[in-house]
Amino acid sequence: MRRWLFAATAAIPSLLACAPAPHPWPSPDASTYARLRGQFEARREARPAHPWAAGIHVVLHEPRSGRTVEGRGAIAVAPGRAVRMILLGGAGSTMLDAWVSTDRYRIAVPALDQVRRGSEAEVADLPVGFLRWWFLAPLTGTLFAAAERPDDVWLLREDQAVVELRTVPCDHDLGLMAIRHAGGRTEQVLECRGSAAGASVGDVAEYDDRVSGLHVRIDVESVASAPPDEQAFRDPDAPGGAP
Repeated sequence: MRRWLFAATAAIPSLLACAPAPHPWPSPDASTYARLRGQFEARREARPAHPWAAGIHVVLHEPRSGRTVEGRGAIAVAPGRAVRMILLGGAGSTMLDAWVSTDRYRIAVPALDQVRRGSEAEVADLPVGFLRWWFLAPLTGTLFAAAERPDDVWLLREDQAVVELRTVPCDHDLGLMAIRHAGGRTEQVLECRGSAAGASVGDVAEYDDRVSGLHVRIDVESVASAPPDEQAFRDPDAPGGAP
């Protein structure tokens, strides 16, 4: 665990979190829809398919207590399997240790001697939905509509959720907004990426749960040159899990 954490930090995503104004959905002609579908598929195929790690700066506002947690650390992602995020305090102690897989999570706050585990898809005061939806399986679902507005917009169906994707102005060319509606919950991610091939220094991802008020911003400060240790993706409480 420490090997990938220190490798990422040693190598060490300002977006407005506002909802797009509603627009009518025009029916594009066949050539326009084919172009939009092709652009979406290209974006999806460009997402990282292999494990990666990065040094990050994180600001997390937790609505239950009203506290804001800020720290630096590392994130390791195995697409489709698990994500591990560790934030360190000023003295190098662990402030937050988050492990999220496709169906389980474990969030530890050592300073409070607190560990929470579960399998819920959304947890109001923890970044489980963000880490699971956006890092493990971004842009999944079935495309069922697309339009030009002037920005390109796509609609996806993901199990019981509907996800709206749209391009947004950004310092880079790959700005993307995603709004996910599932039951009574609405989640929003705004992302700026400097490279279609994977994470790069300067990337930003900003998450808002509009129901609970949970807000998370991740800035990528470095990208590890080697894949993370597989130990990072094991359940920390399982036999042989990461310490």
